[in-house]
This record gives sequence, structure tokens and C-alpha cells, in this order.
Amino acid sequence: MFSKKVLIISNIVFIIISIALAYILLFMGTEMVKLPNDNRIVVKYEPDLRDLVMSEMRDYLEVINEIQQGLAENDPDKVVKAATRQGKISLEETPVRLLKLSPLACKQMGFRGHDIFQAIADSAKVHFSKATVNRQLAELTNNCIVCHRTYKVESK
Repeated sequence: MFSKKVLIISNIVFIIISIALAYILLFMGTEMVKLPNDNRIVVKYEPDLRDLVMSEMRDYLEVINEIQQGLAENDPDKVVKAATRQGKISLEETPVRLLKLSPLACKQMGFRGHDIFQAIADSAKVHFSKATVNRQLAELTNNCIVCHRTYKVESK
């Protein structure tokens, strides 16, 4: 008799918890999944500029991956080709209004990233050294980490 009551009560508690979790997931969404101490600087862009910035960051990762593949295959041409895509030449395509809206330090980190990509392309073209490219990649990813720890990009 006692164990039957415990079983019924535990089933009721389980059902209540399940309903509460379903409600949270269905109606409150990911708003509850925010970092409690996220004190990064929020940079708000119009949706088209935010999409551009996010696309640029994804391309950074793709280029870094292509550089790593070039290193693994001992292929300096692959490294040069990939790094050049995000080097100085890519800055020519940056919209002026993006530069006007970005905080100075954020712009400086962005320019620094493109400078490092260019340095990777230049050094791999002149004298290909895996150790040099790896050091440059470490500097590049450190630049990315500092930027992502400092800024958070959102839409207006």
C-alpha cells in the first residue's frame, strides 16, 4: 500500500516536471540560455551588415581550415591562395558604412586579422615554413579570441 502511494506521487511529480520543461522549451525558447555574466560590448548593425560580418567570420574559419590543409599537404600554393582571399585585397570590398558604425578597437582588430592573413600569404610565397605559418595562425586566432571576448554582434 505504501509503495503504491509513493509510486503514484513520484509519477505525478514526474508529469509536473515534464510539463514545466515542455513549457519552458516551447514557449520561452533560448532566451533562458544566456550567459549570466556576458559583459561583452554589444555592437548593433542593420541586419544586412550583421549578416555580412557573420559571413566574414565564417569565411575566416574556412580560410584558416584551408591554410591548415595546405600545411598538412606541404602545399605552399594552397596556403598562399587561401590566405590571400582574406588578405589586404578583401578590405577593398568592405562597405564604408560598416567602417563608420564599428568601434575603433573593433576595426583595428579586423584590420589586424586581414594584415595577418596577408603576412601568411606573403611569407608562404617567399619562403614557405610550416613553423612560421603556424606561429602566424596562432597570432591570428588569438586576435579572433580577443575580439570575440570583447564584442558581441547583434541586429538593430
